[in-house]
Amino acid sequence: MTLEADVIVAGGGSAGLAAALAAARAGARTLLIERQTKLGGMGTNALVHTFCGLFHPDVSQPWAWVNAGIPAEIGQAMMDRTGQTAPDLMGRVYVLRQHPSLYAQIADELCLAEPRLSVLSGTEWIDLQKDEKGWHLGIITRGERRTLHTQTLVDTTGDATGARLLRPSWCQQVEGSRLYRPAYIAAFHGVLGTHDDGWRLQTGAVIVRAIREGLLPAAAIGAGFRDSPFAGETFVTVDLEAGQGEWDPFDPTKRARMEQEGREVVLALWKYLRQQHPDFRPCPPPMLPVKAGIRETARYIGDYIITGDDLASSRRFEDEVALAGWPMEKRENARGPKFRYFDEPLPPGIPARCLFRQDAPGLFFAGRCLSADHEALASLRVMGTCMATGEAAGKMAVDFVSRC
Repeated sequence: MTLEADVIVAGGGSAGLAAALAAARAGARTLLIERQTKLGGMGTNALVHTFCGLFHPDVSQPWAWVNAGIPAEIGQAMMDRTGQTAPDLMGRVYVLRQHPSLYAQIADELCLAEPRLSVLSGTEWIDLQKDEKGWHLGIITRGERRTLHTQTLVDTTGDATGARLLRPSWCQQVEGSRLYRPAYIAAFHGVLGTHDDGWRLQTGAVIVRAIREGLLPAAAIGAGFRDSPFAGETFVTVDLEAGQGEWDPFDPTKRARMEQEGREVVLALWKYLRQQHPDFRPCPPPMLPVKAGIRETARYIGDYIITGDDLASSRRFEDEVALAGWPMEKRENARGPKFRYFDEPLPPGIPARCLFRQDAPGLFFAGRCLSADHEALASLRVMGTCMATGEAAGKMAVDFVSRC
C-alpha cells in the first residue's frame, strides 16, 4: 500500500509541527509522520518545559518575538493557556515556561484545523529511495510496512535520518566525548514553599551533602529545579554523562542504560528529598518522561554550514529565512552549561542554504538536524528556533512543489 502527498514531513517535534502546518496552510497535501504517539517532540515526550529561542536577545528592552509566524502563534497560545502575560527574565535571556500536556493539546488542535494535513503517529521511518518520480519512504506503522511517495521531503527527525538511510556522507556527527549531554526530566507534584533562587540553592546544598555522604548517586549533582506554570508542580532536570566518551545516541544498549540511569537518579532524589526536605514530604512519585531529552545526534551538511562565529557576530544573510535568539548553550558534560553570547544583543540570521543541498532536489531539513557546526547547534537546537526553521523549510518545500 502506497500513500502519496505533495509534502511529507518526517518528525513531529517543534520543527516538524511548524513545517507541516506551514506546508498545509500554503495549500499542499501534507503528511506528517512521527514515531511517538504525541506531537511536540522533546517538549512533550521528554518534558522539556521551557520554550527557548522565541524572543529577541536584547533583554535591556521589553520582550518581543524574534520570529513572527508559527513560533509566535504557538508561544502566544501557551501564554494564554497558562495565564502568563510575559516570559521570565533569567539572567541574560527571556524564556517562556510551557507545559508539556498543553503543548500536546495545542499541536493536536493546530493540526486538526488543517484539512490538507494528515498525521501518522507510531510510525518508524526505515528506508529511503530516490528516483525520477520523487522520494519513496519505507515505514512501519503499528506493525505494518507501508510505502510513502512524495515530490518533497522535509526531515525534522533531529537525527538526519534521511541522510543516514540514503547517503551517510550527507551528514556529520561529532565524537562521543563532545556530544551535548542528554537530560532526564521529571515532574514533581505537591512541592510546598516558594521556589526562588534561595530555595534552589538550599535544595542544591541538601543534594550535595547527600552525595558526599553516599546517600545519593553522584549523577544527582547537576539536578536543577524549575517551577511549572501551575502551582505545586516543579520539574527537575538531571544532565547525564551517559558514558562520556562512550556515549552514542544511536546505540540502543547505551541509550537504554542512559534512560535507566535517569530513572534511578530521579527516583533516588524523590525518595531522599521526601525524607529530608519538608517541602517534598507530600510528593507522590514523580511523573517520568516518555524518553530522555537528546540535545545532539547527527546533522546534515547543507549548502552552507552555519558556525558559532556567525552567530556570535550576529551575521545576517541575503537568503536568511529565520533569526536566532538564543545564545550558544554548550553542554559537553553534566556539570552545567557554558554559554557563548552574541557579541551584541542582535539576532543573527539563519540562511536558507542551511536547510537544503543542491544535489538533493526536493529534500529539506530543519530543527536539530539543520546544517550547522557543533557550536552553532548549541543555539539553534532550542524549540523556538526549531519552530522557525521548520516553518521556513515547510514553505520552501511548497515552493519546490509549485515549480515541479
